[in-house]
Amino acid sequence: DLRQRVIDTVERKEGSLRQIASRFLVSISFVTRVLRLHRDTGSVDPRPHGGGRPAALGPADLRRLRELIADRPDATLEELRQRLGVACSIMAIARALRKLKITRKKKDLHAQGRDSPAVKRKRRAFRREVAGIDPQRLVFVDESGANTAMTRTYGRAPVGKRVHGSAPGHWDSVTLICGLRLSGVTAPVVFQGATDTAVFETYVRQALVPQLQAGDVVIWDNLKPHKAKAVVSAVEGAGAHVLPLPPWSSDMTPIEEMYSKVKGALRSVAARTTETLTAAIGSALHDISAQDILGWFQSRAAYAMQL
Repeated sequence: DLRQRVIDTVERKEGSLRQIASRFLVSISFVTRVLRLHRDTGSVDPRPHGGGRPAALGPADLRRLRELIADRPDATLEELRQRLGVACSIMAIARALRKLKITRKKKDLHAQGRDSPAVKRKRRAFRREVAGIDPQRLVFVDESGANTAMTRTYGRAPVGKRVHGSAPGHWDSVTLICGLRLSGVTAPVVFQGATDTAVFETYVRQALVPQLQAGDVVIWDNLKPHKAKAVVSAVEGAGAHVLPLPPWSSDMTPIEEMYSKVKGALRSVAARTTETLTAAIGSALHDISAQDILGWFQSRAAYAMQL
């Protein structure tokens, strides 16, 4: 420690205070303060901080505050102050949250139905079933819509100024259906209009089935077109198997993350015709990397990755 070395040098009388300060590249006032500290306390350890107002919330209060946040994450500062039952200001609560590194952020909402005991049981059973399947065999399939009015919704402007932009009042829509497996995007199809049973059956027979291999497991949600007997039979005719997601379980499919990235790219392009929109979808799918897919599987389908 530098302070102790200064004291030792002074006690050995190895020069004047100015010479000792120069030797250790410190100021004379630093040497003087260290000598005074050593004389008053017998130590070179810094004195305890004695300035400022003591913290309004002690360690026990901070632990209680963390528990309150865990119990009700959306509570306001005033609500937290009242529930804590300590005489303090709202700013004291805000400072305590910063100290705990707890920040305010947007909720990640999910359907309330997911919390029912029956759905929880189905989700656990689904995880157990998929855990025994080679993840290379999994094919997640889903639909997503896009339109010619898509644009970025955030921008930058000076404080107090709005970010202005424009978007068409009328637009054309398209639907993208495709599959996602660890090896890449498979069987993508874009068309105008919505998906019904006839359209989905055509997609499965003409686009998806030719890409399937015996032993593949196709996972999709419980929309009515997905449950049609002709659709399931077409998949099984290829030697594959259909495994529906549990209810309210879109969080368990990595293709949701893929569509999020695709839509981000489409908002950047801001295509205004169906032709340019379709081309932009193709480019966005082409830009999806193996690292992207692995990350999405590890995030949304970790139950299938034997992690």
